[in-house]
Order: sequence, then C-alpha cells, then structure tokens
Amino acid sequence: MQAIQEYFERHEEQAFIAKAFLTIFLIILVKTYLSGLLLLLFIMFPIIFLLYIRFKAATEGTSPYELLKQHVTFIPIMYTEGDRKKEVVPWVTYGIILLNVLIFYLYEAAPWGDAKFIMNNLVFLPREPNLWNVVVSAFTSMFLHANGVHLWGNMLFLWALGTSVERRIGPGRFALLYLITGLFGGVAFVLAWFIASGEPGHVLGASGAIAGIMGVFAVRCYFKSMIFPLPILGIFSLILPISLKVRLNSLVIIGLFFLANLSGGIGQLSGQSASMVGHWAHLGGMISGMLLAGFLKLGEGAVEERHLEIGVKAAGATVGYCEGEQSLRLVLQRNPGNVEAMLMLARVKSKYVATDEGRELYARVIPLLIAADPPEAARAYLEYGKSYRQPLEPGALVALAGIFQRQGDLDSATRCLDAVIAAADVAPAVRQRALAQCAAMLDKLGFEEVAGGYYETLIREFPQAEVTQRAYVRLGRPLPEPPTEAPVRTADAAVSGAATAGSHAMTCPLCRSAMQKRCVNKGPQAGRWFWVCAGYPGCKSLVPV
Repeated sequence: MQAIQEYFERHEEQAFIAKAFLTIFLIILVKTYLSGLLLLLFIMFPIIFLLYIRFKAATEGTSPYELLKQHVTFIPIMYTEGDRKKEVVPWVTYGIILLNVLIFYLYEAAPWGDAKFIMNNLVFLPREPNLWNVVVSAFTSMFLHANGVHLWGNMLFLWALGTSVERRIGPGRFALLYLITGLFGGVAFVLAWFIASGEPGHVLGASGAIAGIMGVFAVRCYFKSMIFPLPILGIFSLILPISLKVRLNSLVIIGLFFLANLSGGIGQLSGQSASMVGHWAHLGGMISGMLLAGFLKLGEGAVEERHLEIGVKAAGATVGYCEGEQSLRLVLQRNPGNVEAMLMLARVKSKYVATDEGRELYARVIPLLIAADPPEAARAYLEYGKSYRQPLEPGALVALAGIFQRQGDLDSATRCLDAVIAAADVAPAVRQRALAQCAAMLDKLGFEEVAGGYYETLIREFPQAEVTQRAYVRLGRPLPEPPTEAPVRTADAAVSGAATAGSHAMTCPLCRSAMQKRCVNKGPQAGRWFWVCAGYPGCKSLVPV
C-alpha cells in the first residue's frame, strides 16, 4: 500500500485518472446494490438540500440566495464548467449544429421529402447499395436524424463537448476528426450488426461522430469538470426545471457513457437486447477519437492546461489551493515562456507577503503583457505597485503610461511617468517624452503648478525640441529662434553639406534652398537630429546630422 501511495505521489496525472475510475466504480456499485436508497434520497432530496442551504448560509454569514445561485441551474442539460478559452469562437461546432437542424427541418417541411429515398441511398449502409451511394452515405448519414428527440439530444451533446474541443485543437483539425471518427463509428456499427444478425446494418445520426469528439475530449480535456444537472423538485421539475449542479470530472461521465454502450452493445451481439440504439457506432467513434487524439499527441497540452487551471484557482483563492504553486512551476518547467503561468505565480508569491521572487516575476511578465494583453499588463502593474515600491524599466513604464492614458486613468499614468523622470540613466528621448506627457496630463488633472514645474524642466533640458513648443506656449514665453549658421560654400553641396551637417547650416542638394535642423520625436530614431529642406513637403530632401 505504501508503494502504491509513493507511486501516485510521483505520478500525479495517473493518480488523477485513477481517482476518476474509482469514482466510476463507486457509482456503479451504489446503482447496483443501493438503488432503493437512491430512490429514497431522490424523494427526500429537496428537503435535505434546503436544510443544507440554510445551515451553510447561517455558518458562513452569506445569504441563502447567493448559495442557491452557486448550486442551482436552470439549464437541464449537461455542460462543461467554466471554459477560460471563450475568446475563441467555435464556428465549426456551431456550423455543424446549424447544418443538422436545417437539414432536418427543411426536409420535414419540403413537399418533395421522401423517406424512402433517404433509406435507400443516404443512410449507411444504403438499402439499395451501388457504387456512388455507399461512399456518399458514409458522410450524409452523419447529418440525418430519425426524429426531433434524436436530433436535439445529439446537438446538445455536441454543444457541450465540441465547443471545448474546437477551442483547443482548432477548427480545421476539429472538422477533420469529426468526419473521420463518424466514419469509424458507422463502420463499427455495420460490422457489429452483421456479426450479430448476419444482415447488413443501417445507421443514421451524428452520435458516432459526437462520440468521436467525446473520445478526443477524454484525451485533450480530461481535467475538465462537467455540470450534471440533478432535478431537485422531482416530478415538478417538468414544470419548473430547477436542477442541482452536480460537478463531476469529465472522465467519470465519459467512462459511464462508455460502459453503458459497451453493455448495450454486448447485449445486441448476444441477442439479449433488441435495442435500436447505435451502441457500436458510439463505441467505434469514441475509441477512434481517443486513438487519433493520442496519435496527434493532444494530451501534452492537456497536462499543462490542467496545472495552469489549478494555479489560476490558487492565485484567486483566499484560502486553500496550496498545490497551486507546485502546478505553476510544473507549467513553467514545461513551457518557460507561458506568460499566464508566470503572472499567476507572481500573484501566488505576492498574495500574503512581498517576496523577491514575486517582484522578479512581475518585472519579467509585465513587459511581455504590454505587447500581448495591455489591459492585463495595467492590472498586473497596479498589483505590483501595492506590494513592491521599486520601479520597472523606463521603457515599460512609458508604455504603461500610454495604456493607462487610453483607459482614462491619468493618475496611474502620471505615476508611471514620474518614476521615469526620477530614474537615473534614462535615454534623453525617453526623458523628453516623459516630461512632456506628464506635464500635459497634470494640466488635465488640474495640477497646474506641478505641471508648470515639469514644463520648466522641459524647456531647460530640451530648449529646441519640437515637443517643448507646448511648454513655451503654456508658460506664456516667446518661442526661441532656430539656430542659424553660415552656409558652406563647396563645389559639391550635397557631399560637403552631409560631411559638415553637425556644425554648419546646409543648402538643399536638390533644390539649393536652405535646410532646417529638426529632431525625431517618435519611433526607433527618436532623439536623433536631421536636416530637412525648407521647401518641404514640396522638396523632401533629408540629410542626417
């Protein structure tokens, strides 16, 4: 027993899967031997549940209404809980659902609808097989359904599972796996039916392909929890569909689905069951989905995402989730560039007390977030400021000031720029920009006296800069005259002008007009001086200083 415990401590993923299988075993055991007790609990459940809510609300000091919102759902179908990848829209899943619904109802409404034609040509295998319809029916059968219950039961399962899978593997791969696993499911049903009865089988419906997506889900999303709605009002749930949110690991639900289909499929083969459910289509689709997901190594991303989710919960929890730090370190060990894991670990390490590691993590991740997710970078910097008093690198602070300014948070923006101005060894172009922006924002905030001080500094340090012109106007001072220097007389004005651009006035090498000295304010060349023709934009001659 000790050896088993040590093994699972070293192999956390295997321990996670073992717990799921143990839960499946316990559910089957209770269902087999304690069905009478389950019926009694179902009858008494509304009273027990309401007493539990009242007791928990009294002990935690929260309202019963808030607890009910956490534990009750009006959605009477199973669905995946809290998918963090909602920014990716699963268009293929929605498209398949829409296509199935349109085909069913348009064919139902069409006056030319012919069920005999469908059975003879479009189900798999067709009742009148020929060279073309055998191939075509392998795919058309996935988009046909016997009735509305068959259609919507399948579409709800596809919505619950397909959206999560497509967000992780991409639309192209999802569509391909849907068709391939559906094909395997159809072939498995036809073969099993022929073995059981000696006659060719005929199958229609999307359940084989959906079971294939379920197999992919078992590999790529094995860590996800699913909400299993349990009616709490008994027969009255038909009138008011209030259900308890029973959270189960997806592996438990998929495992129970697999075992139920295996039992039904064996019953069909042995002749003990006359069910028309395509159990072997489900089994063929699911097994092929798991095998293809394993071949494509989709499970590698699942391990990283599972530990990242643990870390996200740890970063947001007030108590508990002590394993979150370990999970986040595992993610960063597998993928050192994972920005989200880095941010979550910074939050975990700074939750209760400031630490050197937390400060270093924030300092590393905030510049990365500025490019990837500016609003999150702003939130991270505010968190950093509450725990740590050390400024970031000047370039990052200037970028953060721009983000805060776009968000309308001028106070945070000026604090960032203040830190840049106070820092030592700041590039002149960065300091010039920080002074000008900080002064302008302080003016907007109504701190005119402080803004005037920054304008004074800007004039003193960068008297000829273009951005300083606002400072002269703001303080009511005359603009300075541009520096004038004697022109250079040479046989080749272009060559001699370029050679002496740093200390003499120039004439334009193209139109022979006078040239003016200017400084670049933005971009990678910010702070550099150049000569521009006085006839600009008519003459666009430029010579660097």
